[in-house]
Amino acid sequence: YKGVPGALVAYLGLFGPGVMLIFGMVPFWARLRHVKWFKSTLNGVNATAIGLVGAACVILWEGAVTTFADAMVFTLALCLAVVYGIGAPWVVLTGGVFGAILHKDALGLGQNEWCSLGQDL
Repeated sequence: YKGVPGALVAYLGLFGPGVMLIFGMVPFWARLRHVKWFKSTLNGVNATAIGLVGAACVILWEGAVTTFADAMVFTLALCLAVVYGIGAPWVVLTGGVFGAILHKDALGLGQNEWCSLGQDL
């Protein structure tokens, strides 16, 4: 999937499981949030999730960022999430809009190759 359909599939794949988990936990949440071991477990799960997201960002950078426009979208999303603390759905939406504006069929800005590793200069 490429383009808008791929973005929609990625959005559903990213947020769908979490939303289903939230709705599945709601009936039990009031009781579990007061259990000490459960709160400690949640802290560990949160730290693990942050580490996995960081690793995924590095892997995605290496494979997906091929033009200056890609690097600008990636950097914008990173700054919105880390520096300004914007929620993930808004970061994804903003990155999608910014990426659409920079796309070669729209403004076409930043479409030069980002890095030419392994190629003679």
